[in-house]
Amino acid sequence: MRSRKEGAPCGYTWMTMRSRKEEKIMGGYILCQVKKANMPYYIENISTNIFTIEELCYYLHHNIYLLDETIINEQLCDWLRNQLGLEKLYHRLYKILEEEQSIGNFILPIFKEINYLDLGEFKELNRRLEVLEEQPVVIRQKRKGDFLIENGMYINAIKIYEKAILEAEGTKLGGQFTGSIYHNMGCAYLHLFQWEEGSAYLRKAYEELRTKESLKQYLIAFYKCKPLQEWKNECDRMGVDEVTKSEILNEIKETKVQREEVECTSLEADEIMERLTKEYHRNTGS
Repeated sequence: MRSRKEGAPCGYTWMTMRSRKEEKIMGGYILCQVKKANMPYYIENISTNIFTIEELCYYLHHNIYLLDETIINEQLCDWLRNQLGLEKLYHRLYKILEEEQSIGNFILPIFKEINYLDLGEFKELNRRLEVLEEQPVVIRQKRKGDFLIENGMYINAIKIYEKAILEAEGTKLGGQFTGSIYHNMGCAYLHLFQWEEGSAYLRKAYEELRTKESLKQYLIAFYKCKPLQEWKNECDRMGVDEVTKSEILNEIKETKVQREEVECTSLEADEIMERLTKEYHRNTGS
């Protein structure tokens, strides 16, 4: 049986998931009703294994932007039958796949298997899915990338954004839409400490957006990966006035990204690199 506190937060971090018979999630408890799988189901979007139907329901409920063919597929049906022994659910879901029914119709039987959602919760989820499915594919791709970035999956987000850029070609969404994708790709690369790539995509974002804020973000990233004189030359080439230069330098100073200010002992440097390496692997799922 399952109990969950009303009003529990919707967001979560996948690193908090546990494969236990009783697990505490977001202030509530999920008591496993079905056996744990010997072989996990691998969720490609977030590079994570799941072992129970409770974990599957949790993923489906909180990740609607990631519900696509990487999870709504025959492999999931096979896993539910072969690993969890859910024969009836397998046949029902397989039929829904064959009839190419909606995502909402596919995930409802999974929730019902353990009464994971009450009626009100499911109606709200179904409403959100209907709104999502009415959107063009390219917008859904971007939202998926945005969601991955918010959850620290930067490499996967970049892959999704690359697809979105291709999908956007020939549409009427315009430069603002494309520029926002380039901007987010740049931010993703910066999170991965790939300053050159991040700077390059922020430059593309500025070329589409042509806003002062996008210009400043590009030049801040450029500052992080180039010598000071080269940065000044770039500012001149971009036609940046002295007031904007001063604003950028003040922002850099305030956020402590000036490389010449970073001084630490050898031991401190080792500790910093170890922390950054762990954060990198956590964020990329590698």
